[in-house]
Amino acid sequence: MSNKIVIKESVRGIIEYILRTGSIDDRFVGSTRAVEGTIAHQKLQSNNEKIYDNYEKEVRLSEEFKIEEVTLIVDGRADGIIIEDNNVYIEEIKSTMKPLILIDEDYNLLHWAQAKFYAYIYAFQNNMSEINVRLSYFNIETEEVKSFNKKFSFVELKNYVSSIIEEYKKWVILKSNLIEDRNKSITTLKFPFEKYRLGQRELAKACFNTIREKSVLFAQAPTGIGKTISTIFPAVKALGENRGERIVYLTAKTITRTVAEDAVKRLKDKGLGCRNITLTAKDKICFKEKSICNPENCEYALNYYDKVNNSIYNMLKEEDNFTRETIEDYARKEGLCPFELSLDLSLWCDVIICDYNYAFDPRAKLKRFFEDDVDKNILLVDEGHNLVDRSRSMYSAEIYKEKILSASKAVKGKAPNLYKCLNSINKYLIELRKELQEVEVSSIYKKEQYKDLTKLLRIFISECDEYLVKAVNTEGYEEIRDLYFEIRSFIAISEIYSEKEYVTLVELNKNDVKVKLFCVNPSKNLSKIIQEAHSTTIFSATLTPIKYYIDVLGGDDKSYRMKLPSPFKKENLKVYSNPLNMRFSQRDNNIDKLCQLINRFKEEEVGNYMVFLPSYQYLDKLYSRYCELYGDKNTICQNEVLREEERVEFLNNFKEDSNILAFCVIGGVFSEGIDLPGKRLIGCIIVGVGFPRISNEGDIIRNYYEDNGFDYAYIYPGINKIMQAAGRVIRTEEDKGRILLIDDRYSTIKYKSLLPTEWEL
Repeated sequence: MSNKIVIKESVRGIIEYILRTGSIDDRFVGSTRAVEGTIAHQKLQSNNEKIYDNYEKEVRLSEEFKIEEVTLIVDGRADGIIIEDNNVYIEEIKSTMKPLILIDEDYNLLHWAQAKFYAYIYAFQNNMSEINVRLSYFNIETEEVKSFNKKFSFVELKNYVSSIIEEYKKWVILKSNLIEDRNKSITTLKFPFEKYRLGQRELAKACFNTIREKSVLFAQAPTGIGKTISTIFPAVKALGENRGERIVYLTAKTITRTVAEDAVKRLKDKGLGCRNITLTAKDKICFKEKSICNPENCEYALNYYDKVNNSIYNMLKEEDNFTRETIEDYARKEGLCPFELSLDLSLWCDVIICDYNYAFDPRAKLKRFFEDDVDKNILLVDEGHNLVDRSRSMYSAEIYKEKILSASKAVKGKAPNLYKCLNSINKYLIELRKELQEVEVSSIYKKEQYKDLTKLLRIFISECDEYLVKAVNTEGYEEIRDLYFEIRSFIAISEIYSEKEYVTLVELNKNDVKVKLFCVNPSKNLSKIIQEAHSTTIFSATLTPIKYYIDVLGGDDKSYRMKLPSPFKKENLKVYSNPLNMRFSQRDNNIDKLCQLINRFKEEEVGNYMVFLPSYQYLDKLYSRYCELYGDKNTICQNEVLREEERVEFLNNFKEDSNILAFCVIGGVFSEGIDLPGKRLIGCIIVGVGFPRISNEGDIIRNYYEDNGFDYAYIYPGINKIMQAAGRVIRTEEDKGRILLIDDRYSTIKYKSLLPTEWEL
């Protein structure tokens, strides 16, 4: 074995891996704990800074351990170090929803273990014979603190840490063998195609250099370049040079996950030895009808932590491609939760393919990768244009009056205190409704939060904790539990709320009232992940204009940027425009003219076409009128709600020898991410400029960005939809196709500057 193998692990990761026991039990933990835990740390640390003269927070501690020929570097951040009266205290902070009276010194031995490991490192490096450990519990609701102090001799701590390292030894040796085999295979790994396409080598080199320089790259790479392999291949080569420790390939859609899996398989066929995993959403992979993760409701949660390590060890010996099917097979055989098994397996994988949520959503992100070890990640963000809307949603939260009222009815007469809480929240929302009705508006927004509302919500959470323990299996229980998690999510977002990036939006819909904490500018939240990773490459066929995406997605002036031309012959795509007025006020007046243009264009060359309309409402009007004028033969129309099988059936109409005219909505499921090569689709007709629907949120974005506001809120998201829809036509080097853009705005300087230079209208 090479003596150059160095393995880095976090203190928390080793402790949890070795000492976890028992069952999975997420009752009342919810999806906001990561956010709340961070907030608890910050509040207690802030208090400590005021109390102690000599206090440091988030202190990085690191130590090396030799295991055979492997160097194990264990590091992490101690929450706080207090020096007072010649005594040193290593403080570990834990957030909790439990009343502190129920927490004693031995509440959780893993918490002590983590703190003792930090204390050992500090004592060893500072030549101390003894040191204090303080374990502090912070109640999120009451903001009360309960602390326990213990003094340890250095010898005690050394023996304790040695026992932990000894138990972790077999895992270190396994991991070092896997890394050595992987790196050896990467040394001789070649690009898996005979030659690079136009622009492909440039993208691959830019991606590799970004990783080497630990930087951020925004890349617009048109359809046909082969973006997936051009980012995964250089990232794999970088892993072989010990740059970063894992590749995290982030996607917005299932189809792009499949493309990433295929790219990894292609590299494996060329000799790559690595472990890859695709993470599947909990509700999709769960074996039970409902994802209720506790030993009373699920046999796969029972004694999970007692069984999982041996299973993972065997899986790593036998497999290297952890698909959903593979994980499900092992999970059933071993009696393990498939979702948790996939997360634990991912710790041992070189390539992780997953949804954006796992990296960016504060209520769902993987703490093991995106808090403790974020600097080890090589992030590849596919279809990066989708991250704008997704991130705004991830960092926003809302509550509805109707849900509050319904929940209060469910507990009336059964839980008086809880009913009282819900009634108070309902009354507050009624007052908000009255305020809007009095000034005859349907919405308002402001920079500040409604802090009195947040207080009422916190009281509900505190009261609901007791109810959820006592009322299991009673009528209305699930409704209250769902509301509990929604309100906890709202409170969690309220804690990261900033008047610079957020507004509070109130909207009326008949008698219902919605209060939304709306993240107008997600860049600050995203940048924590994007900038702190080993490197990040954000790529898409449509990042136009690129400065807009750098501004919104957490880039900065140091971020690299590149824009590659299409690899296809420009004469293979004919682009036409017609100046028919498609502004909202004129759409209905021009329906007959529009039908005539559509019919004429598709008659000019026989084949399959898609027509993209601005909204479902306009789609229905236009399709009805088109069928009146020209008949419905060989026409199909997209429904507003589509099941997966209906989506597949719709696309199956596009055959090489058919003559289909499909009416769709711009920005819908058929204007992005579908692949109809050859003559399965020879043209598309795009009506309008793709503006998102005028909305309160859109207008808030417009006001926020001031001079660039209208562009950021409407024009740039609209042009992105146009580019995505147009991208359906030419999918391979042999494809030929036609596009018709119908709107007089395409003849303006503004829009001409945003369209691809190779398009000659």
